[in-house]
Formats: sequence, structure tokens, C-alpha cells
Amino acid sequence: MNPIHRAMEYYPYVFHPITVLGVGIIVLIHHEWRLQNADTSALWRRIAAFLGSGVCSLVPTAAYMLVTGTGPMETMEGNAWQVDALVASGVLISAGVTWYLWRRFEWGALVPGAMQALAAVTVPYMALSPFWNVSGHVIIALMPTLYLTLVARKFWPSLAIPVVMVPNRIILDAHTWAQTIGGFVIAAVIVVGLYRSRTAGSSRAESAAA
Repeated sequence: MNPIHRAMEYYPYVFHPITVLGVGIIVLIHHEWRLQNADTSALWRRIAAFLGSGVCSLVPTAAYMLVTGTGPMETMEGNAWQVDALVASGVLISAGVTWYLWRRFEWGALVPGAMQALAAVTVPYMALSPFWNVSGHVIIALMPTLYLTLVARKFWPSLAIPVVMVPNRIILDAHTWAQTIGGFVIAAVIVVGLYRSRTAGSSRAESAAA
């Protein structure tokens, strides 16, 4: 086996979409916290709240295992649409809880905006999965990295992660080019569209206040 193929085998584990998502949102939390010049305890409260909401994402899978009597490995094995549905529903729950906490405690607007974008890319992923095996790896890896780049251009190197993920899914025979590029385009259009809509709305509100 050549070194490139071996590296590609490890790539989706090293840069697993859920890990990329989690780290990306934590970086966003830190970025927003620095912009606000808040105290250190505020940063740790926010990170703890986000990690706690991440635990909520396990609820659908846990419920499924309880009802069916299957184990974790058996439940998450393979590339079936049922697995995609469990993962997607968990992501939606986590995004909703995070959005609520940030709004409830008025911690800022960047993270709630990211949660809206996350929920928005998750819906088509879950809806298309039974009919078209669109790449969730690409969609979930692109969402936080693209959002971070839109928030601050210094984060643009993170876009290399989803870009490499596209050929990775082909090399590993996990998806077709249409499924990977389609996932990339779907996520990019939704994230950019929502971000521009949010920033345009903020600009109009500031102009009205002035």
C-alpha cells in the first residue's frame, strides 16, 4: 500500500467530522470571547455549556439502542441512512441546546449563528440520505471551517480539512464524486447564504438605530 493511500485511510479518523465540528465551535467560542474582553471564567462556562450540549447529541442513538437492543458498534456500523439519521438528529439536538443557552445567557451572536448554519446543513443531509448518499463527512467538516473563515479570514487554512476530505471519500470508495462535491456545494451555499443574511440584518439594525 502506497503512503498516500495509507494517509487517506487515517485521514477521516484524525479529522473526523464530529471532531472538526467540536474543535471548530470551541475555536469560535474563544474568538467571540476575546472580542468581548470577558473574564476567563466566562470562557470556561461557555465551553462547558457547549460540551454539555454535545452530550445531548447521544440521546437519539442511546434511545435507538435501548429500543432495538443493539450495541454501539452494531448500531453505528456501515453507511446506511439509518446511521445518518441518528447522527443528524443528534447534531440537531445539540445545535438547538447550544443556540438556546447562548440566547438565554446573552453570550453573543456568533455561536447562535453557527448553530443555525449547522442545523440548516444537517436537514438536507438527513433528508437526502435515504435517496442519495451525500457525504456527511464533507458537509459536517465544511460547516465549521467555512463559518470560521467568514467570521475571520485568519481561519482560512482550516478549509484545507474539508477540501482534502472530498478526494478522501473517493479514494476510500465511500462516495462518488457527485456525492462529495454535492455535499460540499450544499454546505457552502447554505453557510454563506445564512451568514450573509445575518450580517446584512445586523447592518440594517445598526443603521436603523443610528
